[in-house]
Amino acid sequence: MNTLFLIFMTGLIHLVPAPVKTTLKEGVFTLNNTLKVYVTPQAKKTAADAAVYFFETIGPSMGIKAVYTNTQPSGNVLIFDLKDAPEVPAEGYCLEVSPTCIIISASDGAGFFYGVQTLLQLLPPYVYEPVYHPDQDDPSLRCAVPCILIEDYPRFSHRGMMMDVSRQFYSVTYVKQYIDWMAKHKLNRFHWHLSDDNGWRVEIKKYPLLTEKGAWRGPGEVLATSYGHPGERYGGFYTQQEIKDIVAYAAKRHIEIIPEIDLPGHGKAATGSYPEILCNTSGEAELSIQGVSHNVWCATREENYKMLEDIIREMVSLFPSKYFHVGGDEVVTSQWSACSLCRDFMHSHNMSEPIELQSYFMGRMQKILKKFGKTMIGWDEVMEGGELDRKDVIIHAWQRVDKIKEATSKGYRVIAQPAAYCYLDMKQTIHERGLMWAAIIDLEKVYSLDPIKTPGLTPEEARLVMGVQGGLWAEMLDKPARIAEYQTYPRLCALAEVAWSPQENRNWEDFNKRLSQTHFERLYYMGINFRIPYPDAAYVNGYICARTDYPWMVIRYTCDESEPDGRSPLYTGPISTDNPEKYLFASFYGNRIRSIVREVDLPYDRYQRPVTRVTGNVAIHPRTPYTVLEDNDFNTYLRVVKPLEEGQYILYTFESPVTTGRISVLTGLPGVDIDPADYAHVEYSANGIDFVPSGSEWKDGRCVFAPKGPVKAVKVCFDKGNMFLTSYIQDLRIDK
Repeated sequence: MNTLFLIFMTGLIHLVPAPVKTTLKEGVFTLNNTLKVYVTPQAKKTAADAAVYFFETIGPSMGIKAVYTNTQPSGNVLIFDLKDAPEVPAEGYCLEVSPTCIIISASDGAGFFYGVQTLLQLLPPYVYEPVYHPDQDDPSLRCAVPCILIEDYPRFSHRGMMMDVSRQFYSVTYVKQYIDWMAKHKLNRFHWHLSDDNGWRVEIKKYPLLTEKGAWRGPGEVLATSYGHPGERYGGFYTQQEIKDIVAYAAKRHIEIIPEIDLPGHGKAATGSYPEILCNTSGEAELSIQGVSHNVWCATREENYKMLEDIIREMVSLFPSKYFHVGGDEVVTSQWSACSLCRDFMHSHNMSEPIELQSYFMGRMQKILKKFGKTMIGWDEVMEGGELDRKDVIIHAWQRVDKIKEATSKGYRVIAQPAAYCYLDMKQTIHERGLMWAAIIDLEKVYSLDPIKTPGLTPEEARLVMGVQGGLWAEMLDKPARIAEYQTYPRLCALAEVAWSPQENRNWEDFNKRLSQTHFERLYYMGINFRIPYPDAAYVNGYICARTDYPWMVIRYTCDESEPDGRSPLYTGPISTDNPEKYLFASFYGNRIRSIVREVDLPYDRYQRPVTRVTGNVAIHPRTPYTVLEDNDFNTYLRVVKPLEEGQYILYTFESPVTTGRISVLTGLPGVDIDPADYAHVEYSANGIDFVPSGSEWKDGRCVFAPKGPVKAVKVCFDKGNMFLTSYIQDLRIDK
């Protein structure tokens, strides 16, 4: 028996996202090569694409081809029927399976498409893999679809995902693949973040320097290298033809692409390409929160608005969406304060604060977009500095949940994307890749979001919430083909259910069961390199003990500091060793999906915890002061926001000299191989004044050395050649 039949026999239907109403009936429908397809005359215009999509999906894996009939056959038929009725709302569908036929009813093309997506989830997970599965050649193993009635429609009209292609550039092929995966989870908005400080990704023919200069990072470019690409030129952009192709591809999957160019801040790619759009200032400008200078468009240069109108004119010809996102977040208003043009403008317009220029700028953008028939979307900061026309502005609430209430109370429509729930670049646990300024966001945290339950939200305000959206910022995604998927899935599965399923149908335990028992297998056959939990491995009383909460995962390990792979030994029980530092562990799903690799958790009592004071002269992020390196917590770190330069240092000074056989100096994110300091050396001192070389090489962002005598201070000296825009420094580890 195949997987799905076994599930059916046990009464379990594992659909993600959960439908509105499901009624299981007796019997099965056998899907085989005798299947006929009947599209009713009324449904031909709206259902034809969904029918084609269904057979394009199952054909390679099941060997079943579409055989259309103009009259309804008596049995073994898939029927698409148009239903213009209140019980089938927009994007909704009814899927009915009996022993002789499958009927998908909908009132629009999106409904038929989502009905097909549900039908695909009733089939074995391997239908998503474009490889023929020979068990279809055995009649006894032909696919049995459970008889069922599903009545379904979305909770929210906006069910989105944002991809940041500025910090990391993704190929056309990969963007299409990402859109495909979204469609399989009934998402319908792809928010394309096409510009930022880190790259301009859309071809603008009237302003070619935006891509000739602004699309590239590296030595000699206007944009410095960062995010996992030290010392190399990298980047790219999408031609207008490529964008048209992607937009059309998405439309066939009922996904609307909403473009964003981030304004007036986060503009380094544009200001580096055309410096004349900057303010009239001299000297160093205040850095943005990401450590970028001179990244704000001047709000008072009239020629800037002409340029922006030209840019938008070209872009609206590429994107048929009625929405256009203009950013508006994290503007360094001090750049306006320092600008003579802006000061004069503020004086002549009776403005007292530079933030009022934010409202002025956004008001101008709103008028430009209205000229082209577009509705403006902006991050929630666009509400600052004055009121905008609420009828034609949508607020993208990202900073906090309470921004949903603030925006709706002012009458704005809202897309909910609170960072503490929806920013999928955040860490999933303390040991994994990602940032954590918003929160550590695990799967359950994402699933717990309900924007309608925002404190204080009235029923009238709740109706202004258009939907929810995930965000994938790309600072930590320097290996796109793997890490983008790892960060997105399965968290996007949870968000899809938040966006689609009725709140009363949502249950965390049930969702987690559906995910682990069936949906992980679907993701596997979709080709998604999704995250699986890593094993816990601890050293206790001379033994390494490893465990996982998921019985379908296996644990493999190495004992020579190499990374485990599919050929590494299986963990079957406690391992006796005196060298736990040399062991690495990982969980595996199938032959392709591996968790992050984890070192053995060593007891804190292996390390000294001296009272330490840390100083230095590097450019640090305001959220990570030097004191984070004084807490002897190996999970915290210092974030450096400018490239490390020769002559810079970090100094650890102990209240009392320590005696030890080994000190480990570590850079990069804890437990994650990203943004170490690439060139440095270590010195130490017995008195805090006179320093000597550590005698150990700096390698892979770390130095482990054995001091000759008591140590009062350790100094990390950065050398020429550090290329990362951002680096991370960790607490010292001092052996007892």
